[in-house]
Formats: sequence, C-alpha cells, structure tokens
Amino acid sequence: MGGDHNDRGSKPDGGVKFFSGPIPAELARFIQEHVSSLEHLEVICLLRNTTPREWRADEVSRELGSSLMSIGRRLEHLADQQFIKVRHTERGPVYQHGPESEETAVLIDAAARLYKERRLAVIDLVYGRPESDLRAFADAFMLKKKGGGA
Repeated sequence: MGGDHNDRGSKPDGGVKFFSGPIPAELARFIQEHVSSLEHLEVICLLRNTTPREWRADEVSRELGSSLMSIGRRLEHLADQQFIKVRHTERGPVYQHGPESEETAVLIDAAARLYKERRLAVIDLVYGRPESDLRAFADAFMLKKKGGGA
C-alpha cells in the first residue's frame, strides 16, 4: 500500500492502535456494504495514501500487481460511488482520492487505519465472516480437540 509500511515507529502517537477493541458498527457496516474485495480496498488506500496524486488505471495496476481490467473496474466503481474523483484527459481518465462527503472521507480514513492495524478483522468483514463467528468456530474446534485427545 504505497509508503504506508515504511513509516512504522515514526508515528507521533507512539504506535498506539486506534482499533484495539470492538470495531464500531458504522465502520463495520461501511466495509461490508461498500468494499467488495481486498483489491477494492487496496485501490482506495493507495489513492488515499498518495493524495493529491492522480493515477491512471495502468499505474494503479502496476503498483498493486493486479490485472488492468480488474483495476479499471474497481476505479470505475469507486468513481460511481463518489469515493474518488475522475478527470478525463487526452490520455484517458485519471483518478484521485476525493470522497464526495466528509462523512465518507472519515469512514475511508477509518477503514484504511483498521486495515493497517487489524488486517484479518477487515478480511473477515469483507468476505462475510464476522470475528465473533470465527472465534466461536476456533473455540469449538479447540474444545473438540481437547475433549477427544485423552
């Protein structure tokens, strides 16, 4: 996700995690309703983290190591959702972070932070397996394993 991983330890917050407890319901709902895949979220985060840079689809594709056709669809979808801005140039469309509303901008920032801090929790939200379901499954497996071993 761009230069995001290179700045660990240099944060003025001393590395304090924002999301150490339960994920706020509004943020969980936003991710479940508006993020269709991790690639989708990676595109959002890349544009957010590189503001005010404008990106062409082929540049995003190279940066994320994903197919141009897939990235093109993701960018169009994000523009339709008004999560990013699109500007048409002679060389084709260019895309830039620029959510239409402040509320959406705050949710995108929170989703990006959550993805950085608790990647597995975000994967669970995107692909429809809430943390509590996974924890219950893991606990059931552990109980079964402990009970059947002696």
